[in-house]
Amino acid sequence: MSLLLLLSLAAAHADEVDAGATVSATARVGTDGCLSTPLDCTWLSFRDAAVFSPWVEANPDDRVQAKARVDFRLHGPTAAARLEEVQDPDQRQPWSLRIRDAWLATKSAHVDARIGAQRVAWGVANGISVVDTINPLDLEDPTRFDRRLSTLSAVMTVHGGALSATAVAVPFFVPAALPSTDVSLMAGAADVFAGDGMNVGTLETRATPPADSLKNTAHALQLRWNPSAVDLALSWYHGRDSLPQVAGDVLLVGYQTQSDKVDVGIPLTYPKIDVAGLTARGELPGSLTGWAEAALVRPERTTAQPSQAQLQSLVQLGTLDEVPSPLPQTVTQDGEPYARWILGADRELGPVRLTTQWLHGFFTERSAADLGDYGLVALSWGITPTVRMDASGASDLDGWLTDVSLTWLHADALELSLGTTQIGGPQASAFGGLKSASGARIRAEMVF
Repeated sequence: MSLLLLLSLAAAHADEVDAGATVSATARVGTDGCLSTPLDCTWLSFRDAAVFSPWVEANPDDRVQAKARVDFRLHGPTAAARLEEVQDPDQRQPWSLRIRDAWLATKSAHVDARIGAQRVAWGVANGISVVDTINPLDLEDPTRFDRRLSTLSAVMTVHGGALSATAVAVPFFVPAALPSTDVSLMAGAADVFAGDGMNVGTLETRATPPADSLKNTAHALQLRWNPSAVDLALSWYHGRDSLPQVAGDVLLVGYQTQSDKVDVGIPLTYPKIDVAGLTARGELPGSLTGWAEAALVRPERTTAQPSQAQLQSLVQLGTLDEVPSPLPQTVTQDGEPYARWILGADRELGPVRLTTQWLHGFFTERSAADLGDYGLVALSWGITPTVRMDASGASDLDGWLTDVSLTWLHADALELSLGTTQIGGPQASAFGGLKSASGARIRAEMVF
């Protein structure tokens, strides 16, 4: 129905409206821990088994523009476990709708404005950014760190010559889209109770999003200077971290006397955050394009501790000998400012484009003591006009992530791709917690 509507609009206003769609299908199989017994490998779902993305763009004149784009996504495996769920067609074939664009824009000689669901990207690095914080992270595919969700926002830009100033307001908080696979992104119960002699069993998480009020409205400003040779910008963001953090009273929700295990509930919040950013991009000697991003981050301090009343109850039941004194507290985010940055350059060598980057501070690292350094490299090789190979890797000399794919353009319309992503390292490393997302994939995509 959506496609028919788009086509009818395009036909009725052929000079003003442009429309189209993208259809893609992806199948993934996990390879973590099953390479020796391939038939035991399980299918992976990043909620993109089949995606239909219609879009329409209207340009009635040079001063007004509008765009709408949505993703109708078939997730893949069903999560139905009860008879009632099996009888529900949405459970048998789970799907979701995601809005990418739904905005209106106006332009004048010196002022541009846009309001609606949109993506505001201020980073200049390749694939990952330390200043791109306006839109929440999209980690449904935990191997991709360059994806962001669209949010409802208002953007106004005042410009003159090479200088421009942009202000952004985001009224509603949208949390990050977390992975559907079992990966480790944040502290768990064992971290909170480390050293307390408690054997942690199962855990539950409960997230508390901020209220959508005026005081919780996110704001961002950017001052940009863009002469012919270089692109420089200063930015500032005040809002909430889209990735949750452990903070608050850790509740004991149950215990198992036979195994001496305590089941706990982990509280999650979305801390306030301020980010001052600097970006630069321009041409370098030797036919190189270079860029740099730096961000000074001031996060909100967060702590977690067990409930004293519940610990006392466990003492009375005989599960614990005594209530620890003082009550143990885990600082999950120390609140001290820290700096993150990324440097990079790329160069074309015939049919090959080579990109190298140096990242200081992964997006899951939230204190100066935890910041690590990561080398990133990417290669894109146009083997023939219809065959392309893409390869990328990242490592901190402790954990690592590699991705290789081969893409074939069939009949100038359909792209077919085979690829694999492999992740390794200690569980506590930035990449080690993502090992369960390792896998092989086949993908087809067509734009029309």
